[in-house]
Amino acid sequence: LHYAGLLAIMSHMPILNAIAYFIVAQTSCGLFLATVFGLGHNGMAVYPANQRPDFWKLQVTTTRNVTTNWFIDWFCGGLQYQVDHHLFPMLPRHNLKKVHTLVESFCKEQGVTYHEADMWQGTVEILSHLHEISTEFIKEFPAM
Repeated sequence: LHYAGLLAIMSHMPILNAIAYFIVAQTSCGLFLATVFGLGHNGMAVYPANQRPDFWKLQVTTTRNVTTNWFIDWFCGGLQYQVDHHLFPMLPRHNLKKVHTLVESFCKEQGVTYHEADMWQGTVEILSHLHEISTEFIKEFPAM
């Protein structure tokens, strides 16, 4: 359905414009998705298979929520509540905001950190984490 709509739009364009439109549309869509998924997952805890906590603690400690405003609501489409989405993957996204408060208070009661950051701070956390692991890699493998 997506590509049918895209083809319908592109069929009214000169061929070079249609190709350029396709490349820009697909590239920007991929970038936006990578931003949303990266903010939710990168730079968070990673556990060896034999040391993983139980399901709910694993989901809470390995994902990050993005604090929301109207732009984040639109841009992330509900996935700014990444922790809650991982705990309740079948929950309709319009209910994630309601669950967010409950999960956050449950984590506080249990002494488990429920991590949230705004889009800017989340990006800084990810880049800092990538810098740390790349520095560690270069020290371990200096010839690379």
